Amino acid sequence: LDFLSREEVRRLLDAAQSRAATQSGQTLFVAISLAVHTGLRKGELLGLRWIDLDLETRRLTVARSYQTTPKNGRARPLRLPSILVPILREWRERCPPSLDGLLLPLGRRESKTGGDDAMLGLPKLMAGLGLRQALHPWHLLRHTFASHFVMNGGNILALQKILGHSDVKMTMIYAHLAPDF
Repeated sequence: LDFLSREEVRRLLDAAQSRAATQSGQTLFVAISLAVHTGLRKGELLGLRWIDLDLETRRLTVARSYQTTPKNGRARPLRLPSILVPILREWRERCPPSLDGLLLPLGRRESKTGGDDAMLGLPKLMAGLGLRQALHPWHLLRHTFASHFVMNGGNILALQKILGHSDVKMTMIYAHLAPDF
């Protein structure tokens, strides 16, 4: 199971934040922040709308993947980590409008599947930092979230709900990382 260390996550977030002066750089920073702090799939990130988010109560509803339903077919509520609230508040002020009210609009490049533009520059950023080249870099961030969650004493059943796995067997790949395994 491949995931980034805390140090690699910090370097990735710092590098993305340093590029946040541009709109595409800030989009990437927000997307990486969401991925490493929530474990959302790439399609779920790109399907997120502002109406799916309540910054006051720190609730996030995963209602879509790209433009369709999430992988298991059901919406799921998540607690929004407090570290994301100021990032998202600032982003709400600068986020370009989109027809669907997307949190991470790709502008003219929006498509049903996200395509290459859905990578948002993540592979290039990771390569520039000398981080391992993952076949699915957004999924690597999902694995990173899940791995750190379990290593910090998080419950496997809670992780199953957070990740939206329909079967706990899928989530059990992280069990060996538990401190008391």
